[in-house]
Amino acid sequence: MSTAARVEHVGPQHRHALTALAAEAFGLSREEVVAGFGAPGTKVWLVWPGEGGDEAPAGYCRMVVNREARARNRACIDALFVRPEVRKAGYARHLLEAALAEARENGLGGIWAYLPVSLPGRFIYLSGGRKVHDLRFLRHDALDELGEPRLPAGYGMRAAALPEDAQTLADMFNAIFENMWNFMRHTPETITAWYDAPDTKPENSFIFEYLGGESGDPEGAGMAVLAVDPNRLAAGDKSVYIPDIGVMPAHRRKGLGRLLIQASAQRALACGAEALELIVSAEDQGVRAFYQGLGFSEVGVISVYEWLCNN
Repeated sequence: MSTAARVEHVGPQHRHALTALAAEAFGLSREEVVAGFGAPGTKVWLVWPGEGGDEAPAGYCRMVVNREARARNRACIDALFVRPEVRKAGYARHLLEAALAEARENGLGGIWAYLPVSLPGRFIYLSGGRKVHDLRFLRHDALDELGEPRLPAGYGMRAAALPEDAQTLADMFNAIFENMWNFMRHTPETITAWYDAPDTKPENSFIFEYLGGESGDPEGAGMAVLAVDPNRLAAGDKSVYIPDIGVMPAHRRKGLGRLLIQASAQRALACGAEALELIVSAEDQGVRAFYQGLGFSEVGVISVYEWLCNN
């Protein structure tokens, strides 16, 4: 049974309390918390025991509602933390209810939570949720060691450009990732929406092309999308995230994946970053082995949970 609690949207007056919680939960600095606090489409809640008063907050939740989330009819929680000493008091339920109410107001069907911890099965059951998938979080901290890409004969690589590449990117995404656990078919319109976010720019995406086809026209062979978050870099976290990278089925096992990683590393360095990050499915042993062979280290597990608004 949940303990009485007060939940509030985080405002400027709450930044000190939120910073203390985020530092306790994830080791985040004040600058990193402030950068995340102001990100577009982000909502953060704090929960206090009872009426709150002068007590310290018991926990917080951070949720993002952006274009990609809307396209999937889901909001995304990327932080849900309650202090260890009060975790049995039901404060996580209060935070989750606030997030679900916000998702309903946005006309969404539910919430996905990407969390670096495994939630207790009893909590998942009582809150009406389910575990969807397990992911592995990988990181490379020595980008100079990856070297520069040396393109094989017949291939070229260039930065993406919109709107002319929207159809090419959509076609490649659908062919490369059709067996992905959370695959959603893309169109030129949804591809274009990727680049409305402040951390994704066409010039930070690569298109690998095969130039030796019978038609004489360049043929899409692979792609890589980099998320270069200026707020994250400014806060001192010199990391670049790769949300999508892959090679077309007809061009696999030719070393093109390594070349895309090398190109991504060079671009990250040019942006002032020092590390690459990505996630892979825990079930895909071959992909995990590929990245580990390139020098990526497994630095965490991300569990994906879902709650529906109509539960």
